[in-house]
Amino acid sequence: MFSSPPQDIMEGILIYTLDNDPLHSPPRSLLPLMLTCRRFYDLLHPAHNHRLYYHIFFRKFDVDAITRRLPSSSITASFFFPELKRRFQALRCIKHGDIHHPGLQDALLVAYIMVLENDVLNYRQLADACLPALLDKYIKERLHRGYNVWPIEDVSNALAVALFWHVASRDTLNGESIDSRNQVMDILLPLIFSWFRYSFAEQGFDPFTLINRGDSTSHLSSHSLPPAPMIVPIEYMGHALHLRLPAITQSASLAYFARLDEFPLETPRSMREPDPMDGQTAEDIEFYNCAFRTLTPPHGPGSPSTRSCSTRHDWDWLRAVVADPIIPDSIQRYMPGILTGKWRGTSSAPYDRDFERFITGEAGPASLPGHDRIPVSCNLKEYVLYSDSESCPSGIDLNDSFDIPLLPPKEWTPTEDGIKLSDARSSTAAFYHTVKSDRPGQEPANVEYNSESGASSGTRAERVVVDVILSGNTEPKLGRPWGDYVFKGRVRVSDGLVVLVRQSVDQRRMIFAGYVVSSQNLVGKWKYYSPGAQWEGAWSLSKAE
Repeated sequence: MFSSPPQDIMEGILIYTLDNDPLHSPPRSLLPLMLTCRRFYDLLHPAHNHRLYYHIFFRKFDVDAITRRLPSSSITASFFFPELKRRFQALRCIKHGDIHHPGLQDALLVAYIMVLENDVLNYRQLADACLPALLDKYIKERLHRGYNVWPIEDVSNALAVALFWHVASRDTLNGESIDSRNQVMDILLPLIFSWFRYSFAEQGFDPFTLINRGDSTSHLSSHSLPPAPMIVPIEYMGHALHLRLPAITQSASLAYFARLDEFPLETPRSMREPDPMDGQTAEDIEFYNCAFRTLTPPHGPGSPSTRSCSTRHDWDWLRAVVADPIIPDSIQRYMPGILTGKWRGTSSAPYDRDFERFITGEAGPASLPGHDRIPVSCNLKEYVLYSDSESCPSGIDLNDSFDIPLLPPKEWTPTEDGIKLSDARSSTAAFYHTVKSDRPGQEPANVEYNSESGASSGTRAERVVVDVILSGNTEPKLGRPWGDYVFKGRVRVSDGLVVLVRQSVDQRRMIFAGYVVSSQNLVGKWKYYSPGAQWEGAWSLSKAE
C-alpha cells in the first residue's frame, strides 16, 4: 500500500527544485505538490510547516542583517512566511515595469528594506526583477512632472530616488549615454540646490539659528524651514515598525554627484605645463578626476579586509527605524571611527546672482542658475566622550565651552589620548578620547559599542557615547590647488548628523552639515557662516583608501 513520504523528504525535494526556478520566482513546484493530495497539502502548508518557509527564505534572500539587527528572541520561524510572501509580491510588481502600478509604493518600500539587508542575494533578486530599468523610467517619467514644475517629496518619490542611488554602480554609470545622463542630472538638479524646500535632517537642523546665535528671523521665505522626513509604518519579520525614509535631497545628491564624476574637469591649455607659482596644475586636475570620485553602494560580498555590504548599512538602518519595543529609542545612531580618515569629494552651488529669486519661489526649477564645482578634501579625527565617570564626571557643566548648540567648542586642551574640556565653574574636566581606526570602514580597535544598538555582537562591555568632537584639515598636498582649510565639528549622536565648520586662512567660514551613508559617503548641504547669509549649496565626500 502507498505510504506518504516523511516530511523531511518532501521538504528536501522542494528545496532541491529551487535551483531550477528563476531567482525572483516563488518555488514553482510548491503548488503542484500541494495539490497532489490532502496529505501533501497539509505537509507543505505554511500553517503546518514553518521550517520549510524558513529554509526557502534562506535560499532566496540574505539573512545575516536580519539576525544581526534583531534580538534572537524576536525572530521565530513563523515570521518568515509572511515576509517571504511580501517580498515575492513586491518582486512581481517590480517585474511588471509599470511606474503607475497601484502596488508600486509598497513594492518600493520592500525593495528599500532589501537593499539595506543586501549581501549578495537581495541585489540579485532586485536586478533580476529589472528594478534598475523601472527606476530609470520612474525618474524620467514620474518624478519629472513637466517643465518648470518642482518635484514632489512623497513616499513613492523618496523611495524611488533612494533606490535609484542604491542600485547605481560604476559599470551602470559608465554605460549611460551622455544624453540620458544629462537628462537625469537636469531632473535631479532642483533637489540638489533646494534643501530649503525638501526634508534634510532627521531630527531637525536650521543653520540660520547657528549663524545668528538662535535667531532665525532672517529667513527669506516660508520655504527656508524644510519639512521633517516622512515616517511610514512597515510590517517586518512579524513586527509592526515605523521607518523614517531617507531625505530625497540626500539620495538625489549622491546620484547627481556620482554622474557629475563622469564628466572630468578639463585642463585649461594654460595649465598643460607645470606652473611654479601657487595654483592648480594639470597634475592637480588629473588627480581630482581620478581620486575625488563618489563611491557607489556596495553590491557584492565583502573581503577579509572590508566589511560586508549589509554591515555597511547597519547605521543607515538604525537611523531609519523609529522607536519600537524590540529596538530601543535610546540606541546610538553613530558609530565611533566611521568618520576618522581621509574624505574627498566635491561641493557645488548655484551662482548667487539669481539665488534669491530661486529661494523665494519667484523663479521655478527651470530657471535654476548655473553652478560651480569645487573639490573638497579633509582628513578628520574623532574625539569621543563616554558616559563613564572617569571621562564625564557627574555634574560637570560644559555650557561655556559650547556657546552654540551643535557647533564645536571654542577651544580645548590636547592630552596624550585625546582632548580635554574644562568646567569654568569648577575644577572638573571632561576627557574626549581619540578614536583610532586602522582602515576605512573597519571597526576601531579602541572603541566598544553599545550592545543595545543591534549592530554589534554585544560581546564586550559597553560605554555609551555622550558627545563627539571632530577636527581636521585639508590634506597637505591638496592645500595649494584647492585651498588650505581647518575643520572643526561635532556629531549629534541621537541621529548621526555631522556638523563641520570649515575655516580658511583668511578666516572665512562655512558650515557643512550632513550624514554618513553606507559607511562610506558623507553628503549634505553647506552655507556661509555669516549673519544674513542665504546662499547655500550641496556637497558629497567619499572615504578615501
